[in-house]
Amino acid sequence: MRFETISTGDEIVRGRSRDTNGPWLARRAAEEGVLRRRHTDVGDDPEALADAFAAAGTRADFVVVTGGLGPTEDDHTRVAAAKAAGVGLVSDADLEATIFERYRARGVPVRESSLRQALLPAGAHPLGNPVGTAPGFSLPVGRALLYCLPGVPHEMEAMYESHVRPALVERRGPGVEGAYRSLATFGRPEAAVNDLIGDLMRAKEPSVGVTADFGIIRVTVQATGSGAAARAEATEAEVRQRLGDLVLPARTLEEAVALELGRRGLTLATAESCTGGLVGALLTRVPGISAHYVGGGVTYSDRLKTDLLGVPGALIEAKGAVSEEVARAMAEGARRRFEVDLAVALTGVAGPGGGSPVKPVGLVWIALAGPRGTEAVERRFLPDREFVRRLAAHTALDLVRLRVGSP
Repeated sequence: MRFETISTGDEIVRGRSRDTNGPWLARRAAEEGVLRRRHTDVGDDPEALADAFAAAGTRADFVVVTGGLGPTEDDHTRVAAAKAAGVGLVSDADLEATIFERYRARGVPVRESSLRQALLPAGAHPLGNPVGTAPGFSLPVGRALLYCLPGVPHEMEAMYESHVRPALVERRGPGVEGAYRSLATFGRPEAAVNDLIGDLMRAKEPSVGVTADFGIIRVTVQATGSGAAARAEATEAEVRQRLGDLVLPARTLEEAVALELGRRGLTLATAESCTGGLVGALLTRVPGISAHYVGGGVTYSDRLKTDLLGVPGALIEAKGAVSEEVARAMAEGARRRFEVDLAVALTGVAGPGGGSPVKPVGLVWIALAGPRGTEAVERRFLPDREFVRRLAAHTALDLVRLRVGSP
């Protein structure tokens, strides 16, 4: 089956927002044995949208469109879909009633612009939105069945599961198998991971790919056809065997740390300078982390390193705030101050200024203090402020993961 996705919005086309809907849809469809053949980004222009919908209708069997279903003047998906199908717009009485009720329940008056969301192309089938106000719809366009969903990710995902996935499976037909696996790794660059599993990546079935995001290398395995699940499982096992400890026991580093802390019943605190609380922010994304992560301090200034963590001022003056000695003192001070089993500390030069030939932009020291003593690692990252902060935070989490997970 020919499957395509279309993401709409000027922000996406002009590079101001990152499209997450298209990749998510591709992954979910692949799990059902349906591989996406094409993806298109289109701005908020009715003519361009109509052209994109009509063109997809000549190629594809099933098309999912995200975005452009809201009440504002730049929401043109319903108008463009009607034009591509050669029909007009009609108001759906049931949708109008639903919109009135949603606004009444929130104590908000219904604006006339909100009722635009009740307009559908003639012949379209409305799709209820269980978590938002913008309804979707399905509509035949050319040879394709077009499904139009809101662009808000959590709304799109909920509507995909309730409306689109069952229709996709039905249109796909029986006897088609698909299997998808995803592993997260950390600790080696993308090229090094490629060297370890390159022969698997060159094979066409199952297909193996890698993507990189601030040091996290995600390996995906996709199999289709008869016996897909067994072949994907076998390839996943081979990837895990070759990559060893690089493979995280969870989807993200923060989830992996939470898992290991839970297994050992340990507590953790953080002391952050150059990362400005990013390690703590990542950890607190994990539900239930409060059982193990007690908190920490953003000790950005030298004074706070001394006042909060007890780092001697003389040590900072002698060695500099960005040094192994100060990183160790920060971790040990945080462990004492917050009364925890483990404490991780970071200090570095994030840039763009502040570097020197001896301590260039990108230099970061990370220390971990625990019952077995204190260890420190030096890292030199590419001199980009956001890259330094994110990769330093990920490295700190991985240091905790490996320490807690080791015997």
